Amino acid sequence: MSGQLTILGATGYTGRLCAQVAQERGLDVVLAGRNPDKLGALARELGGPRTAVVDVTDGAALRALADASEVLLTTVGPYGLHGRPAVHAAIDGGAHYIDVSGEVPFIAWVREQDEAARAAGVTLCPGFGFDGFPGDLLAGMAAALLGAPVDEARVAYLVRRGRVSGGTFRTMVSMAGAPGAAWVGGRLVDEPIGADAWRAPYPEPLGIRPAVSAPMPDVATLGPSTGAHTARAYMVAPGARVMPKIAAPLQAVLGAVMRSPAGDAVRRFADGMPEGPAPGDRARTRTAVLAEVRGGHDTARVWCRLSDLYLATAHIAVGVAQRLMDGPSPSGAVTPTQLFGPDAGTFLQEIGADWASC
Repeated sequence: MSGQLTILGATGYTGRLCAQVAQERGLDVVLAGRNPDKLGALARELGGPRTAVVDVTDGAALRALADASEVLLTTVGPYGLHGRPAVHAAIDGGAHYIDVSGEVPFIAWVREQDEAARAAGVTLCPGFGFDGFPGDLLAGMAAALLGAPVDEARVAYLVRRGRVSGGTFRTMVSMAGAPGAAWVGGRLVDEPIGADAWRAPYPEPLGIRPAVSAPMPDVATLGPSTGAHTARAYMVAPGARVMPKIAAPLQAVLGAVMRSPAGDAVRRFADGMPEGPAPGDRARTRTAVLAEVRGGHDTARVWCRLSDLYLATAHIAVGVAQRLMDGPSPSGAVTPTQLFGPDAGTFLQEIGADWASC
């Protein structure tokens, strides 16, 4: 393989951070995107990496990039609208694939390409960003501590002073009114967002925090990672205790709004949002992620703390790319736990996470 990392969407908010991290690590990186002027400016800023002008809808151009790459990393969302051609190009071109999607339906679709990826000898890593990646690794670590079959796996995300990029907000808008998801009986099922509440038992000084179920990427990976019969992801949020009572009607109302002219106005507002939070704002963000697994009468928990979630996403994605290039890696669609196994704790430390069992 070439040892080349190609970053699709390199001039976007998360793409730029990935490009900066890749350049700092001394990787052979190609910056890819639609706008040649923006690509040229970013390349000059980073000291001259190569560029490639490509649209994510151009399958032939994506295939050519994949042919020349060892890893194809795409930050172009919403992935449900723009993501599939890059996956097909990676498989057909023999390149490992990474995305930072937070969209459960898209992640589930990528996982359905497992057989094709195995036949091509490539690894597919969907949902390898902040929202989803640490929770899955923590759950895998907790399952190892449990030492017994896992019946139920849960992860909770607590975010303080968090601000989202324009791209993240556009993805949230594209999913507004859509059903949530849970892992039940070995498969994904639709479930209204907020249909389940959990008093997430964080260690002190955080303590118990009310949380509501949410369609985080972990929902699509916790089952395969831990063998759990049931798995859900949660967000710590005010009003968590009452959300299960209003989840279904609220989902119906949101769906109706997004299908109305008001939904068009929301989408226009999203298109005009600033690119993303300033570095100082990102640095003030704090998060705590908790994973709990249960089996029989036993329970195991592991948690971690992180800051600057967008930079953490860049370190996750580029760190995974580096691991794939260093090899060997399993072929097919993998979860974070399946990729890292016993090295999960070490990688969490490498991305700046402070973790412990609790």
